[in-house]
Amino acid sequence: MKFIDLYDRYFDDIYRYTYFKTGNKWETDDLVSEIFTKAYENFSSAKGSYKAWLFTIARNAITDHYRKKKEVVLGDDMDLYTYPHTFEEDLEKDEELKCLKSSLKMLSGDELEIISLRYFSDMKYGDIGKVLGKSEDAVKMKAFRTIKKLKTLVNNLVVSKVL
Repeated sequence: MKFIDLYDRYFDDIYRYTYFKTGNKWETDDLVSEIFTKAYENFSSAKGSYKAWLFTIARNAITDHYRKKKEVVLGDDMDLYTYPHTFEEDLEKDEELKCLKSSLKMLSGDELEIISLRYFSDMKYGDIGKVLGKSEDAVKMKAFRTIKKLKTLVNNLVVSKVL
């Protein structure tokens, strides 16, 4: 595979993942540029799954970024991914997003990382395992338990807002 093919194939996934982690378009643009620069410089040493390799670079770059900043942002602009149709749907989606954001903040770092890699970056469990240094089965089980936990958290928030 040529580097340009890797870039074209995974740019959107890396951008989405980075944006989810930063919640800021400017930081995302800078980080994605840094990620692909590092990938280009080390492309000849890439082994195994290119996607897992690239997401490992992304994860490390984002971690380094936050070590420098000493703060954590979940992604307050995540609602930009929704497309409202009516006023009522707007309100409902806004409430659901608030509950989801609140619930995501209650997850541990590992849980949030697995959810973001699986559902925001569309990675396979095996590739996530390679990025995190865990077995595919361990990642699957953690993802299953995290989704179950997330459903409970969201439902509890929705019920508490209704009452």
